[in-house]
Order: sequence, then C-alpha cells, then structure tokens
Amino acid sequence: MIRTATRSDLPAVVDLENLSFAEPWDLRTFRSYVHHPGFIVFDEDGSICGYVILVVIADDAHLASIAIHPKHRRRNIGSCLLDSCMLLAKTNSFPLVRLEVREKNKTAQDFYLANGFEAVAIIPDYYPDDNAIVMERRT
Repeated sequence: MIRTATRSDLPAVVDLENLSFAEPWDLRTFRSYVHHPGFIVFDEDGSICGYVILVVIADDAHLASIAIHPKHRRRNIGSCLLDSCMLLAKTNSFPLVRLEVREKNKTAQDFYLANGFEAVAIIPDYYPDDNAIVMERRT
C-alpha cells in the first residue's frame, strides 16, 4: 500500500536509507518531512519496502530522495512510488518533476529514463565527488 509516511515509519525508513546510500540522511532530516504530503512510503503488511520524498523548491516539484529496500528491488515498487509523486505534482498544478542524480550512478539514471524522465543538464561538482545530471519528467 502506498501512503503518506508517519512518525512510526521513521526507524524503518532510516534503516532503509542506511542500506541504500553511502552518505545517508539522518533521522532528524526525515523527521522534518513527517506528515508532509510528499513523503510517501510503500508499506507491505507493516513492512516499509521503499520511500520517496517530493518537495517544492523555487516553485518546482523536486524529487528529493527515493530508496527501495535491497530485498524488494526489481519489484516495480520504485516505479509505483514515482507514479504517486507524478500524480501528486499534477494534482497540485506542477507541470514537471525535477531531480538530480549522480553522473556515476548509471543504474539510477537508467531507472529514471525507463520511468519517463529525460536528462536536461549537468551540474559540475554538485556532489563532493561527482557531477549531477538534472532530469525532468512532465506531469
């Protein structure tokens, strides 16, 4: 089931984050998004399999983060979460969703391309050790 995240989801979300990223967000960061309509989780029988965070930055819908638990990857959960973000953005009159992804992260780039995003720019040195590819998808 896809639903808005709650405070009780945070331990599982932080665990998932730690499994997914070399530089994970901390609990405090996730607390700041609790009850935000763009903080969405995929809950399977009480187990958080994935999450996505969609925020507004400078009047744009921006995909801030997405992660799927390693043992639940390749099950279309990420695509379902992206579709929820796209619907949320469209419902709130945003014409597109934008994101940045590491230039070295070809797996993530391929995932976004397969889900209708296109690369539109490169931001040099966006990350301490990498450039960012800016990607967008129209709602």
